[in-house]
Amino acid sequence: MAFSVEELKKMAIDLGQTGLNLAQGGLDRGLQLASAAKFKASNIKEEGNLRAAFAELGRMYFADHGAEPEEAYAAVCNQIADIQAVIAANNAKIAEMKVTPDVEEKVEAAAEAVAEAEAAADELETKIEEAAETVEKSVCESCEEPAAEAEADDESAPV
Repeated sequence: MAFSVEELKKMAIDLGQTGLNLAQGGLDRGLQLASAAKFKASNIKEEGNLRAAFAELGRMYFADHGAEPEEAYAAVCNQIADIQAVIAANNAKIAEMKVTPDVEEKVEAAAEAVAEAEAAADELETKIEEAAETVEKSVCESCEEPAAEAEADDESAPV
């Protein structure tokens, strides 16, 4: 079976177009995943902000109405008061104990480690957002280049 040069050119162009279509689909999926990651990171940050706002709202309400809460909030205010009493009792027991300097240093080191972990989490979130933007830009740029090359190939191909 003999192939003509024209048939081979047509097959090569068809294969190239198929490859281009597959690559474009992969790039589109990559862009979707990058966008989804960016939105997920944003949601995580906003959920933290929401928890902080609710906590602040609760602190404000308890400060203003904790002694005489409205009926709907009485159970929660009583629970908060009980928890505060337990915390105060625990703190008194801790104060009674003789805390050695090495234990105090370990407690302070643990608290610093927690603060560093929170800072690292914030930094990681920022890096994820930056990476998502970089991927989005590079995917968009690479999407435009093959399309321009394909148009140039179509114009130069014999009809």
